[in-house]
Amino acid sequence: MNNIFQNKFFQFLIFVTLMVFIAFLITAIGNNTKLDRNDTITIQGEGEVYAVPNIGAIDIAVVTEALKVEKAMSENTEKMNNVIGALKTDFNIDEKDIQTQNFNINPRYEWNDNERILVGYEINQVINVKIRNLDIIGDVIQKSTDLGANDINSLSFTFDDDEALKQEAREKAIQNAKDKAEALAKDLGVKMVKIVDFYESFSVPATRGVYYNEAMKMKISLDSATSADIEVGQNKITSTVSITYLIK
Repeated sequence: MNNIFQNKFFQFLIFVTLMVFIAFLITAIGNNTKLDRNDTITIQGEGEVYAVPNIGAIDIAVVTEALKVEKAMSENTEKMNNVIGALKTDFNIDEKDIQTQNFNINPRYEWNDNERILVGYEINQVINVKIRNLDIIGDVIQKSTDLGANDINSLSFTFDDDEALKQEAREKAIQNAKDKAEALAKDLGVKMVKIVDFYESFSVPATRGVYYNEAMKMKISLDSATSADIEVGQNKITSTVSITYLIK
């Protein structure tokens, strides 16, 4: 009986000791974590790179209306097929760079004596075209409108591969953050021990311009031999970094 009692007591003693040790360990970890949070400082840096885009993208739409849906569809299909054919043959635009973005068939109604009357149908077909030779953008727009496209918009300029530009912007941002950290450490009288956290984000906005619709067709058709001059300009790639240092 005494042996059993002693064994249970010994087991209980080990259990209590283990619980005390675990509680101490948790407290120590919590204190260290709190200390780390209190002894850190976060610096933000920004880097910018400007470059001329090498890719253009544009939405080309054909909108047709007719009393019968079959006629509206036939006219729309013929005009859009002519546009797509010209893109491929006249401008050597690859099929993979032409993508249908939207195709809608909408009935058109008018009200007469409080009665809604069907007066026709509208077909709206939109393709997005990626143009790798920026010198032909104006000609692409002109040719498309000549063949029946009557809604052209969302022209944007971007990069086929922007990783090298992002890397350059990142390096500038990191250096900017380091310079700030060194100046701040000197002002505060502390030492940056090591980096404990890092975050980055990029901004690569595409430049946009050019809008054409049916209302502009007459003006453009007055001089169909002249295509629009499209200025590509430059895009800005911005890297923003956030670096957290352990200080002492």
